[in-house]
Amino acid sequence: MTAELPTYLQSVFYPLFQHAKDLECKLMLIEQMLEIGDKKEIPFLTELEGHDNPKISNKAFEIRTALQSKLGVMTPAERSRLPMNLCFIYDEFNIRPSKVDPDLDFEVTLDILENDQ
Repeated sequence: MTAELPTYLQSVFYPLFQHAKDLECKLMLIEQMLEIGDKKEIPFLTELEGHDNPKISNKAFEIRTALQSKLGVMTPAERSRLPMNLCFIYDEFNIRPSKVDPDLDFEVTLDILENDQ
């Protein structure tokens, strides 16, 4: 049945958060997600980042970021980065990115630069 639920509802903290009476209890629950939470808390924290109360949304962002780091979960932005070992290979072989944009190749030769005047 849990496969049919939206991912943020699969967090064990969701029902606790819904029944928490005051702001301090909700903030404390969010902090506990870092201590005992797992990957199922990440979608719930992401959902809480859009909460009307800025204290809750800020705390959710802070804890989600820390939890992802703790669990070794990569964000989509991190997935698009070059792997660190590739950067070291580039450095080891002294490879630098090309400064020529291939889209700007107009096939015009600069014979003027090659002539000795």
